[in-house]
Formats: sequence, C-alpha cells, structure tokens
Amino acid sequence: MCWIFLMPDLSAHQTNPTMGSVNSSEGPWLQRFANGRPVRKPKGQQPWKAAPDQSRNMIASVQCILDRENFVRELGRYLRHSDFLNLRKKELLYKKYIEDVSEPFMQKMKDRMDSQSQEEMQKRRREQLSQYLNYCTKKDGSRQSA
Repeated sequence: MCWIFLMPDLSAHQTNPTMGSVNSSEGPWLQRFANGRPVRKPKGQQPWKAAPDQSRNMIASVQCILDRENFVRELGRYLRHSDFLNLRKKELLYKKYIEDVSEPFMQKMKDRMDSQSQEEMQKRRREQLSQYLNYCTKKDGSRQSA
C-alpha cells in the first residue's frame, strides 16, 4: 500500500491580492482585526439604519398600529360615555315617572283610605268576601253537575 500526499501549490494563493499571508503585516486579514478583536465593516448600509423606503414603510406600519390603538381607545371612551348617558336617561325617566305617576297615585290611594272609616272598610271587605265565595260555589256547582 502506498500513500501519496499531494501538496497544494501555495504560490498561487500568496499572489492573490485579496488574500494575504497570516504573518505579513499587509493584507485584509490583519485589517479585519483591531486590538485582537474582529472588526466588521458594514457593507453599504449600517444594519441599525433602515433604507429610506423601508423606513417609510415601517413608519407607515407603526402609524397604522397607533391609529388603530387610538381608535380602540376612543371607541372604548365613547361606549363608556354612551353607557353613562343611557343610565342617566333611565334615572331621569324614573324620576319623572315617580313625580308624575307614582306619587299622585299613592296620594290618591292614601286620601281614599283616610276618607273611609273603619266600619266602612270592614263592610266592604265582607261584601268582597261574600262575592268571592258566591263565585266559587257557582263555579264548583257547575263542575259537579257536569
């Protein structure tokens, strides 16, 4: 068994202007390091700065999101105000009902009750009870005969 090692021709690599030797003080390899740390030179544009058209697109997107959030905030505020106004409207309607309907009716009922004597009320109760009992006997009598 025979092992043959072929050595690459290094002379072609050293003459290449883009590649420098490790030991030489010239060339791109040494220029890429400063203080023992690699230094990257941005190509064309810095990564933290967007291109003008990208920047406009980002600003438009952000503005759209902010407009949507502002719209949602304003809509929530409008709905809370609308709920408050509806509740206030109900309160005012109830107050008007109390003043115009309920209180006058209650006053008339009280006046009517105060105008009747105790004997009149008992007589009226007895009449109402006898009418109810007559109705019930007629109703039960018609059921028994059927």
